[in-house]
Amino acid sequence: MITRKTQRGIFLLVLLTTVSFWAGRKLDTEFQEPVAGLDPKLDYVLRDFELQFFDEGGQPTMTLQAPVLRNDPELQLGTIEKPVFKLNQPGVTWNLTAESATVTADKEHVQLTGRVNILRHEPLTGALAELNTEEVRIEVTPQIASTDKPVHIFDGFNHLRAIGLDLDMTTNTFMLKQQVEATYAANF
Repeated sequence: MITRKTQRGIFLLVLLTTVSFWAGRKLDTEFQEPVAGLDPKLDYVLRDFELQFFDEGGQPTMTLQAPVLRNDPELQLGTIEKPVFKLNQPGVTWNLTAESATVTADKEHVQLTGRVNILRHEPLTGALAELNTEEVRIEVTPQIASTDKPVHIFDGFNHLRAIGLDLDMTTNTFMLKQQVEATYAANF
């Protein structure tokens, strides 16, 4: 037989559980509602972040990771420390790293500076090509990159050196601008 004191305790415990559940559920719905009226030109800093971009079919097209991203609304520039970009295209993956990057407000122009490394990888064939330089300008929508700095390209066998480069990442073609030197691996 349950005593009156035990019945009150059970009732109080059920009541507190119900109130806790209701209060917790109310807080969850408050955080899930979208916030309207925010100014997109905020001055902000993101730390240890990862941004993922997807196509209309839900497939990942690009990932950006970095320890710090700063947005300056007055200059309309974002600056990124030690960015790591991964661009997925059919049959090809591009990995781009640099010491720093700047991104315009329209997110159409990216400037990679410092030690810039671009790695092109074809997962099905295993083919690799690595490009190293000091600075690269990227036009995002047409997926073209260029530099006027010294460039070194290595594909696992052959070495190319030049001053300046134009790279079309959609057609996987590039043009070396001047003072081109090449060392090819010959198979006899």
